[in-house]
Amino acid sequence: MSQQVRPYLEYQADRVEAVLAAHRAPGRVTGGTVGPRLIRLFLNPAPATRFATIKRLADDLALAMRVPALTVDRDPNGVVLSFPNPRPKLVDLFPLLAEVDHVPAATALLGLTDGGVPLLARLSAPDVAHVLIAGTTGSGKSVLLRAIAASLVLCNSPSALRLLCIDPKGRTFQPLAAAPHLARPLIANSQEAVEALHSLLRTLQIRDRRGELPGEGTPRVIVLIDELADLLMAGGAPVAETLTRLAQRGREAGIHLVAATQHPSAAILGGVMRANFPLRLVGRVASAQDAQVASGRGSTDAHLLHGRGDFLALPGGDAPIRFQVANSREKDLRARVGELAAQRPPQRAMLALPMSRQ
Repeated sequence: MSQQVRPYLEYQADRVEAVLAAHRAPGRVTGGTVGPRLIRLFLNPAPATRFATIKRLADDLALAMRVPALTVDRDPNGVVLSFPNPRPKLVDLFPLLAEVDHVPAATALLGLTDGGVPLLARLSAPDVAHVLIAGTTGSGKSVLLRAIAASLVLCNSPSALRLLCIDPKGRTFQPLAAAPHLARPLIANSQEAVEALHSLLRTLQIRDRRGELPGEGTPRVIVLIDELADLLMAGGAPVAETLTRLAQRGREAGIHLVAATQHPSAAILGGVMRANFPLRLVGRVASAQDAQVASGRGSTDAHLLHGRGDFLALPGGDAPIRFQVANSREKDLRARVGELAAQRPPQRAMLALPMSRQ
């Protein structure tokens, strides 16, 4: 902890203890963490102090601490008070990747947790397999999708992992256009996206018939989709059915979906589609109802997130993990990908077989 931050934290701890004492709900701040966007203080309440009492004092605590908002939660550290970092920091993907000693195969770097720990998602794990990203405009979902794609490209060889990138906006994956990992050039057209997904389903069927397993000369295929809701509305029921089959049977064949949407409504995504995404990454959404649909559970308060890369990771039934998305500057990412492309020429004929091929 820097010498500049410590006095600020000590001041805030004193304010917390003073407010609690004034309301006859004593407690002591025992520590905390400083994240890129959020500060957390760990509070040890006196035996007679009720959690509900502390929660009711959230507005009084925020006023005394002169912070715009404060949340009160429970975790293994006891009571946790969270409030915005007055000096938020940008999380840069490349230095963060350098901090990780070893990134396992088919593992994406998402960002930095509030505790200052890099957060990774291993797509080959049964409790990850497929990822649904949700967030409104400005939440940082496209930045997160690009961080996932970039970390997979930089940490895996094209022979072990291939990407199929569907981007109706034509912007999210542009810095990766030259990556030798692409099974096809970047897809921006909905008709081409539908054909590519059908071809990938054919690839899955061939792998099943031949008993091919990922890691045995068969590369994993990661399908990255920006604006999933737009694709579903353009393609209708056939696309939804294809994506559902890929999600249900893909993991064993080494095919994984990572899809982002700013409209996580039940009407658009459907129950079957949502049920097949074990890992949810949720940024700021429009309403509490959207937060529940996107996360698959209630009371996440995702509609209260700060935006600009402030996200929750919800892995199955485990407790949510709050993190700041890793950002990659387009110029730097293009340069890194250009270096890879110079070393390894693209081999795009390996995957996405035409439907007519037997």
